[in-house]
Amino acid sequence: MILILSLSAFLIVGLIYAFQTFYLDDFYQKHKLTEIIETGDYIAESIAADDDDDLERRIRERSMNNEVCVYVFSTDEDIATAGNQNMCALGMLRYDQTTEILKTTVENGGSYVFKDYRIGRGDQEKLYIYSRMVEDDEETSFVLVSAMITPLGATIATLHDQLWVIALIVLVITVLLGFISSYRFVSPIRKLQEEASRLPSGNYSGDVSSSSTEIMELNETLKQANEEIRKVDTARKELLSNVSHDLRTPLTMIVGYAEMMKDLKEENNEENLDVIITEAKRLNSLVDDLLDVSRIEGNRLVLQKEDVSLNEFLTDIYRQYEKYCEAQEIDFKLELAEDGIVSFDRKRISQVLYNFLNNALNYNDAENKIIRLSSEKEGKMYTVSVYDNGPGIKEKDLKNIWNRYYKVEEDHKRHHIGSGIGLSLARDLLELHGLEYGVDSVYGEYSRFWFRIPETQ
Repeated sequence: MILILSLSAFLIVGLIYAFQTFYLDDFYQKHKLTEIIETGDYIAESIAADDDDDLERRIRERSMNNEVCVYVFSTDEDIATAGNQNMCALGMLRYDQTTEILKTTVENGGSYVFKDYRIGRGDQEKLYIYSRMVEDDEETSFVLVSAMITPLGATIATLHDQLWVIALIVLVITVLLGFISSYRFVSPIRKLQEEASRLPSGNYSGDVSSSSTEIMELNETLKQANEEIRKVDTARKELLSNVSHDLRTPLTMIVGYAEMMKDLKEENNEENLDVIITEAKRLNSLVDDLLDVSRIEGNRLVLQKEDVSLNEFLTDIYRQYEKYCEAQEIDFKLELAEDGIVSFDRKRISQVLYNFLNNALNYNDAENKIIRLSSEKEGKMYTVSVYDNGPGIKEKDLKNIWNRYYKVEEDHKRHHIGSGIGLSLARDLLELHGLEYGVDSVYGEYSRFWFRIPETQ
């Protein structure tokens, strides 16, 4: 940090030195040239405006402020000064020089700049002379403005001496600023770096203090990232635990019934085979969900849309759950609107409704359980919904239940520990179809998951 500041300071001082050594004289001459041209044009405009009453004052002010000499010549008079009466180089012009200047001015369109003009012989200093012709109906006037171009060698030498003193002061200040900056910025950044190395483990403490707003904002960002890492890590652990539970339950059922059928011939019946088949399908469904999540995250899931009779489709879904609900003493109802043809991927929308129905079964702890699979039609739009009279969802949880691995924690007894991906998968599949979806719930009364789909015919 100190090295960078020092190099920057010396670079700046070096640039100043270069400009003073090589370009100061050029800048000075350009500045003086600009001054005499502006002064000449200003006086010429005053003459053209016929402002004779105030001309003397203007010439005097300009010549004093810009350190230039101003002469005004008129063709109606002998060559003489009409303004500034102070002695200056223009007063030393010979008649033939003055005539030459005026002639050159006329030949060059009414204005001309004479550079490095010498009035006499010898080592006199150089002059810049600007000549400007002013014409009106009565007379022709000429404005001459001159400035002495003084050699700057002594001035540059003085500036060089000052520059060494300035360089020393800049060096001291740079070193002090380097130490201050190191204390205020570098130390907190190093502390931030050490703390950030703990991010992968989710152990970022955020114990960093600094007067820099940017550093503190970065610290807050890292703290938020650390919190998100913790959440993801917790979700990962819960997912492993829940998936393990979901896998273990059907596997236990399959193994248990298979061993029972093997050991007891009388148990080798169709009913037990149905249990094994059902649990195997349940196991397969869970694996499918996990694979589909992976496909969606990798943008590899392609929809196979087809035209489907909505009532026929919902009736098929209803029949798959009907016997199970009867065995569990659940009042499972199918309420259908006027039939219509819709277009979707049958397998994927089936997954959506399976997740809605499984959610209703898993969380419905009502004494008299009611689940409704229904469709409603409004114009050309169908609303398909799954209703249950379970405990409902708290308002604070409604915005999160579609998030992957999020599970509502309730005090009521749960029949099933979910993996936390069902509703997230349903959301992803509905969004792939471009369908509107949502959930309505009153805590302690009911929940209703729904999506809308347009009629195609």
